Amino acid sequence: MSLKDNKYFSLDRILLVLIVVLGCSSGMVALVSMPNEFNTPPSRLSFPEPLQKIKGYNVPTKQLAVTQEQKQEVEEYTVEEVPVETQSEVIENVPLGSLLPCSCCKKTIRVPRNPYTSHQKAARSLPNSFFIKNESDIRYGLGVEKLVEVKDGRGYRIDRLKHSKAMLLPEVKALLEEMGNDYADALEGTDSEGTVFRVTSLTRTDEQQRKLARRNRNATRGASTHSYGASFDIAFMDRPNEKANCNRPTREIQKLLVRYQKEGRILIIPEGGCMHITLIR
Repeated sequence: MSLKDNKYFSLDRILLVLIVVLGCSSGMVALVSMPNEFNTPPSRLSFPEPLQKIKGYNVPTKQLAVTQEQKQEVEEYTVEEVPVETQSEVIENVPLGSLLPCSCCKKTIRVPRNPYTSHQKAARSLPNSFFIKNESDIRYGLGVEKLVEVKDGRGYRIDRLKHSKAMLLPEVKALLEEMGNDYADALEGTDSEGTVFRVTSLTRTDEQQRKLARRNRNATRGASTHSYGASFDIAFMDRPNEKANCNRPTREIQKLLVRYQKEGRILIIPEGGCMHITLIR
C-alpha cells in the first residue's frame, strides 16, 4: 500500500469516528431534556363521566321507535307470562273488526224486500216518532226522551258513524237489543260464538240525509226513515277469531231477519252494502 493510499484510509476512519460520536451525543441530549411526565407510566386509565352527572345535560327519556315486527316479537314473549289455562284465549281471540268481516247485504243474504213506502208509513206511525230536521231536533228528542243513545251490546256493535247519530227511538233500541241477544244465543257453543253484527247507520237528521244523497245514489232524496229514528242498517258480521268462518254467522243472521220479518215485527230492504231495517208498530 502506498503512502498516499494510507493517508486517505486514515481520513476515512477519522470521519467515521466523528459521525458516531456526534450521533451518540444527540441521543443523550434528547433523553436528558425529555419531560418527567412521560418517563413515568400513568397509574390508571380515565373514563368519561356518565351523562346523568354532567351539569346542564338532560338525558332523553323517549323510547326508540320499533317496527311492527319487533313489537310482535315482544308481544309473543309476553304470552309466556300469562297463566297456561288462559294462553289459548290470548292467542285465539282478536279485537273485533281486526279480521275481514262477513258481508250482510243482498249479495250474500236472501231476504224478501219490503217497499220503501211501507217503511216510511211504519216509521211515521211509531209512538215516539217525529221528523228530525236538524241538531235542534236531536237535542229536543233527547230532552223529552223520544230519542235514546245507543251503545255496543250483546250480539251487536256500533260502527264508527260518519253520517248518522248513535241514537234511536226507545222502542227501536229495544228491537236492536233483542235481535242482538237472539243472534248471540244462536251462535253460543259454536266456533262462531262471540261474532256480532255491526250497525253502520242509525238516526240521521234531514240535513245529513240531503248531504249523503248527493254522494250516495242509494240514499233516498225524500223523507228517510232514518230521520224518524225508526231504522238502522246492518252491514257486517265481525268474528272474534280465525276459527269462525262466515258460513254460520251469515246463515244465522239470515234466519234471524227472515223470522222477524215473517212475524211482522220488521220491514227489510236488502241493499248493495247493507240490510235496511225498520220497526213495525
